[in-house]
Amino acid sequence: MAALVACADPVERIAAPPDPATDVRAAEAAAAAAERAALERIGRVVALSLGERSARQQVKNELRAAPFKEHKLELGRYLRGDNGKQLLARARGAGASDDVLTLIEQVRPLEFYMPVRKHRETWVGDEEVLVAVQLEEEDPIIAFNARGESIILDGVVPPEQPMLSIVPVETRFDRPMPANSRNVGDRDGKAIGTLMPVKIQMSSIIEDDGGGGGGGGGGGSSIPPGLYLEFSRILDLHEPFTRGDPEIEVHIQGPNEAGNPRQGIDLSCSGEHAYDYRKVFDQNGGFWEGRVMLFSEDEVTRFNDQFQDGFHVLFWEDDNSACVLKLDSESLIEFLKSTSQAAATVAIKLVPKAPWYVVAGAFFAVLFENAGAWLTTNDDFVGAAVDQKDAGYSYPENTHVIMKGSTLNGRATIIYR
Repeated sequence: MAALVACADPVERIAAPPDPATDVRAAEAAAAAAERAALERIGRVVALSLGERSARQQVKNELRAAPFKEHKLELGRYLRGDNGKQLLARARGAGASDDVLTLIEQVRPLEFYMPVRKHRETWVGDEEVLVAVQLEEEDPIIAFNARGESIILDGVVPPEQPMLSIVPVETRFDRPMPANSRNVGDRDGKAIGTLMPVKIQMSSIIEDDGGGGGGGGGGGSSIPPGLYLEFSRILDLHEPFTRGDPEIEVHIQGPNEAGNPRQGIDLSCSGEHAYDYRKVFDQNGGFWEGRVMLFSEDEVTRFNDQFQDGFHVLFWEDDNSACVLKLDSESLIEFLKSTSQAAATVAIKLVPKAPWYVVAGAFFAVLFENAGAWLTTNDDFVGAAVDQKDAGYSYPENTHVIMKGSTLNGRATIIYR
């Protein structure tokens, strides 16, 4: 037997077939690395171009003229213009050899601005400025000085030295601020400042009945009936300092077909660029207080006529198109499932009583069977509004907490009026 075994043909080794998924991941990693490298080279060239005071003054003035809140420029368009070409010529004179306009084609659309408000309101173009680049929010922040030297910045605390930022576009450049907006904090025109809209007096739109919190609406008020957000405190805004002010939005999400209550959809959006003027608000820090409609009476009535288990009130930091959510659906579902497991609920329900009463709902994330069809890219999920009693918290002046999974990420006051 031993002889027969020894004389047998050796077993052929069959190589495992190549894994297409591995090839795809490798190609994606290579493309991402190439894009990051191109962005870093762009940042270095722009920094070299700002070695002279006259160049810094030019850029400061052009940023200040940009009709957006944080005075942003679309980098590719700017560098292709006459003034941008002058900057690139200065960079070549300072030793830059890269063709930036070719590099721009290798990177997603970019915006160029001074994201830290303190810098925008104190830098008058005299002091040398850093140019920071960051492709993804989790990437290290790489900054270049006017000699083209690179440093890694702290990911949490912005530098004391004034800093310009080159990051992927978040701004709707087709939506400039209103012509009557006013610039604040610009040192009488010497600094960039911050562009602010002229505030409309709330009394010209709604009049408060003077009532306090609670779930019911007030009798003599001319406030359009609906569900309102009146306070929010967010602990983690999901926006690094390289990206400027956060773009907080609040979305109502739930089913939209009575025949198929498992199909979720984005039902309403409130934020800086909401399509309904009653739902416009602008939260640029950890705290916001005011009154903004989340769900109108008509929307509430239509929803409650079809569904009994409530809807989600979700907070987002929008990194893309205003009021268009784009997040990996599986990540969202896992967050909401863990929230529902921790708090026994993850929804809000409106009960028709005086005229509506806000209670905890039972619409769980597992019902979002088609979430992949309407949540598809990279906005940051901040958290879901959960009745604070169900989550085990007690903030006397608030009604809800903001939960990201089982982690507390803030609190809110949400009332039907």
